[in-house]
Amino acid sequence: MAIKIAASDFDGTIFREQKISAEDFEAIKNWRANGNKFGIVTGRAYAMLAPLLCEFDLPIDFALCCNGATMYDGYGKIFYEVELPKKILAAIMDESFAKKSFHFAFETADKIFCACVKENSWVLRENNRWNFPLEIIEPAQVETLPKKINQLALDFASPDEALAAAEALNKKFGNVIFAQKNTHSVDVVPFGMNKARGVENLLQLKNWYGKVFVIGDESNDLPMIKKFGGFTVATAKDFVKREASKIFDSVGAMLNHFAKNS
Repeated sequence: MAIKIAASDFDGTIFREQKISAEDFEAIKNWRANGNKFGIVTGRAYAMLAPLLCEFDLPIDFALCCNGATMYDGYGKIFYEVELPKKILAAIMDESFAKKSFHFAFETADKIFCACVKENSWVLRENNRWNFPLEIIEPAQVETLPKKINQLALDFASPDEALAAAEALNKKFGNVIFAQKNTHSVDVVPFGMNKARGVENLLQLKNWYGKVFVIGDESNDLPMIKKFGGFTVATAKDFVKREASKIFDSVGAMLNHFAKNS
């Protein structure tokens, strides 16, 4: 049976001004009540997303985390993951441009390991607020971590520094990894992985057929926006709006529109 599948970015798209609007909640409720699927596709690791899903009681059918490198069902059970080579991660930490990062956050299925943490690290700020599983480690421990690392997150002083670091990483390690700017951060995932590929993998693994509606607001959302003719929100930057098929005031507005018109 054909269904409608909606996949929303989290930060800046459905989670704005530190909240999720009542309109969005109502639209998601109605969308799912009609037999459609709704989920999150985010650069966050699930360990960082789960506390927010719990606090806001956000109903979802799936979560694609680490830019699609991990997938979870609506109950938080992982059913897909890809792994970064630990030797490459160790090599990245030795690069001079990477050492400008405020942290090296090694994201696994259920925990964050963080090395070389500096005062301005957003991982520390987030952890102070949401208290997710976090362990501070020494750089030398990376290659012996007992878990698969799905994503490496770096953090820089400006978007320009983040862009330069992403380009340098792809130039040197691009046959193994893919680095993309995400505001002032850089998300590093296995080669070939991005949000578009994540949504494609989800559809295949779940054997879901139907129309797909994606919405996001940042650089790492562009692959899925381009692939699926997706959408953005009115608060997104202009370079994202130029790629979007339509601009909505909110995720709820998108869901309500397509619930009636497709």
